[in-house]
Amino acid sequence: MRLFILTVFLFVISCSGIKHSAETSQKGFNEAVRYEGLKARVSVVVFCKANRCDKKLASSVKDLLINELVPSNRFVMLERGEGLKEIKKEILLSQSEVIDIKRAVPAGLLESADILIVGAITSVKPDSTIFFVPVLLPWREGGRQHITGGLLEFRKSYIQMIVRLVDVRTGRIIKSVTGEGEFTRWNVLFGEGAFKEGGAVGGVALSSRTPIEKAVFDLVKKISKEIIYSIPEKYYRYR
Repeated sequence: MRLFILTVFLFVISCSGIKHSAETSQKGFNEAVRYEGLKARVSVVVFCKANRCDKKLASSVKDLLINELVPSNRFVMLERGEGLKEIKKEILLSQSEVIDIKRAVPAGLLESADILIVGAITSVKPDSTIFFVPVLLPWREGGRQHITGGLLEFRKSYIQMIVRLVDVRTGRIIKSVTGEGEFTRWNVLFGEGAFKEGGAVGGVALSSRTPIEKAVFDLVKKISKEIIYSIPEKYYRYR
């Protein structure tokens, strides 16, 4: 009996986490056909509007989105945020007396974006139970009543982001799209108890969480496609 229970338990564990929407290591659509045409000049900002969102999550989404857009070869990606602050420091340092003036970086060469990609994270659900199935199996051994049981949960992590493409020169919104990312898996709680004269003599339990990072990867994969095919052709004008 115990061997049968252990076999079933290991099978359920092995099935856990098989289904999910995206992995950044997989070959993406950007790698299928190499784009060699003119590029659009863009920058990316991401901020939070959801209760469970913080600056760290927003920064991760921004970095992953840039990392997904760059290989498409369709954009001149311009650094903003903390990266831009460091660039300014380096320019000021190059123009100081501690650097050879012949090797100084000239001021005024930074490029401006034609399109600002503005992402607003509007919903974050990092570890939600969609439904669960309880399982109980009573049996006897050695004069004790045993109960082996478990709880199968279907869990989901979810994130939603609204992305606006804004013309920097005019402030006009070119397009607004909504992207969603999710990661689903079966979660297992398992326990066993033995009872004699009303007393419990043993038991175990196992559980795991559904990571929000997998949902973020899924979101970035989907929203990057929307961005690429939503920018009007007239903005592609740079080498």
